[in-house]
Amino acid sequence: MNIEQKFLPVFSVDWLGLFNRLKNLEGNYGILAPISSNKSLLRNIRDFGKPFFIDSGVFRNQDCPWYYETHSEYLDNRWVRKRKFASEQHLRHQVREYLERCDQFSPDFIFTQDIFGEPLLSLYLARLTWEEYWEKQRNYTLIGVVQVGYSIYNWQKKLVPQLNSCPPHYDSPKSFLASLISAYRDIGYDYIALGGLLKVDKTRTTGLKFGLSTKEFDELLAWSRPEFVLGGLALTRTEVLRKHKVWADSTGWLWWNEKYDSKFRDRNGFQEVLELTVGLDNATYGCNTYKFS
Repeated sequence: MNIEQKFLPVFSVDWLGLFNRLKNLEGNYGILAPISSNKSLLRNIRDFGKPFFIDSGVFRNQDCPWYYETHSEYLDNRWVRKRKFASEQHLRHQVREYLERCDQFSPDFIFTQDIFGEPLLSLYLARLTWEEYWEKQRNYTLIGVVQVGYSIYNWQKKLVPQLNSCPPHYDSPKSFLASLISAYRDIGYDYIALGGLLKVDKTRTTGLKFGLSTKEFDELLAWSRPEFVLGGLALTRTEVLRKHKVWADSTGWLWWNEKYDSKFRDRNGFQEVLELTVGLDNATYGCNTYKFS
């Protein structure tokens, strides 16, 4: 499936009230919803005619993540229950369930299931998902999610070079992530999304903060060349996204709500973003053609 790459803002919804806020917007945009959303909401989005994205909800059920299994061991004369990373059989079963549920709603795109802060485990899941995805014909495109945030925010720099140290270029998050993205491309992914760039910030109303400055974000997109940035859409970053022709969604809906954010009291944040798409060429998304006018 050939898709012409253009900047596309994508608005994330997980309940009907948010979806209703989009209905009167003028412009071209996509809609993203987690697969855990109400079935009627997912059908309404599908019927709305905008590019439709589904994700697995990376922050969902953190107390009991889907990628863990509970094991019982007999230790010190008693049975002890422990959580361990799930077997491949269990993971494949979970991936198949996710894909089969997505099949019911005919989205244009779905994101692979990933693990926040775990780039290599997310790569492993992306490989399993790719294999299961091709077990049958499907009408949507699979987008591989690369967990880049943890490596960017937590890379340990050696203050004193060691004899066995790598040259500076290779001992860097850029070198590691470039190889990681290449691994996704080698699996077969034509479309890559950067994930993990939101950081917990309890001082924010949303509880989350995008961790890169505009300059750092520009540099990241210049060398990583993704198709999508999860959680990357904001008014301060739309010019960078448009420059690199990247899609991005906004997961922090309170950013756009004048009730919580005074800077939008006399502004329409949605419409300001959409005005940046005016004048772009026509583009084809998924199985449908959407005119940028």
